[in-house]
Amino acid sequence: MNESALIEELRKPEYAGLTDQQAADAVNAKTVQQSAPVAAQQIRLTLASRGKLAAIKRIGDNTAAPEPPYDACATLMALLDAGDTIDLQNAAVSAASAILIQHNLLTQADADAVAALAVKTVPWVDVEGIGEVGIGFVINARRAIAGGA
Repeated sequence: MNESALIEELRKPEYAGLTDQQAADAVNAKTVQQSAPVAAQQIRLTLASRGKLAAIKRIGDNTAAPEPPYDACATLMALLDAGDTIDLQNAAVSAASAILIQHNLLTQADADAVAALAVKTVPWVDVEGIGEVGIGFVINARRAIAGGA
């Protein structure tokens, strides 16, 4: 249990007027957004449904295509064809996305739709390694806060 994270959370003003049980419930219900790698198939389907995949594939398959955007298209298609997960936070992926936008192969809305695939809502307690918070944890954390810990 990451007691320090729970203590810091319970120091926030929104917990001050809550009972111990209400505070435990509120902490357990809290969620945060995290970035996670995305399955290549999800990205492929998103680009296809937005009508962007064919043009990217056509340029990526054409070794005589101008550079840029040839390399960005060929690399994206290689990643999609490999079928692995793709870290959309990777700087190289972001740079390739900018090139595709610059060359009118994607719009910013298309890039945003792909980026949204990476955003996952997860329980705060899982991110902090706390696990489910019961009333006893809240009582102990509030004692530590009152004691100046």
